[in-house]
Amino acid sequence: MMETLYIIGTIIFGFGVVFKLLIDLGHKIEDGLIELDEKLAMAIKSVVEKIPGLGESEPINPIQMAIGQLIANMSQQNHQPQMKVIQRDEKGLFVKED
Repeated sequence: MMETLYIIGTIIFGFGVVFKLLIDLGHKIEDGLIELDEKLAMAIKSVVEKIPGLGESEPINPIQMAIGQLIANMSQQNHQPQMKVIQRDEKGLFVKED
């Protein structure tokens, strides 16, 4: 009976140690990923700063912005334009409207 309790206690203690080791390993992996992310961000930032013209951005041209808004407004309005028939004479030339 005493041997069984000793074996059960050893198994429970072993599971506890393994569980503690897994938790510590998880924390170390998480800390390593955070450190790796910071180093990678710094490396990308330094590369972008060294490349001429890549880190800089010029302001948006107001005419381009206006054209973009016009296109966006046109896409939201789903209306069909009215077709207007222009009369022609027998020579095929357009006739002036009165």
